[in-house]
Amino acid sequence: MKVILIDDEKAMHFIMKRMLAKIPGIEVVGSFVETSQAYSFVVTHEVDLIFVDISMPRENGMEFAERLRASGSETKIVFITSHKEYALFAFDVYAFDYIVKPVVQERLNKTVERARVDLESGVAVVTSSTPLIDPLTKREMDIVRAIVDGLSNKEIADLFGLTEGTVKGHINRLYGKLGIKRRVQAVARIRELRLLP
Repeated sequence: MKVILIDDEKAMHFIMKRMLAKIPGIEVVGSFVETSQAYSFVVTHEVDLIFVDISMPRENGMEFAERLRASGSETKIVFITSHKEYALFAFDVYAFDYIVKPVVQERLNKTVERARVDLESGVAVVTSSTPLIDPLTKREMDIVRAIVDGLSNKEIADLFGLTEGTVKGHINRLYGKLGIKRRVQAVARIRELRLLP
């Protein structure tokens, strides 16, 4: 499993690398002290799991995650932070996990193992008997209709007065809720669930 670390404290890089080295099958392919370099790396390299701090100069970890999700990336994000109060916001960017410092080896092992199982299992098989865990918002329903009508991201953005990045973010969240990875699967899943009249 390919992992990157993003933290402005170099000591955390050392600690995390030492802890991750104890877990078989983990390869730390990059470590960054700011999110801009990390973002460029993620969009051009294969990364399975991102460990990111929240409090950082310039762009914080939450803003980085929002930007990544808006680009359509589904890379798993684990926040590692001293701040408990951001946990709810982490769900808005579909964080895979939220670990409060100091990081404990056993807790890290569980997170990595869960991510490994998730990656190996791939997309869950969905059937019409599998209900949505999370209901769709009104905006997501609008975008569902537009997808079924065959509109592109740009056309959807123009229709609702949004940016293409915002549309990609909505679509990414939709895919998560529907348990799919591609647009063609979206239409089939929407029909299975009878989300539209």
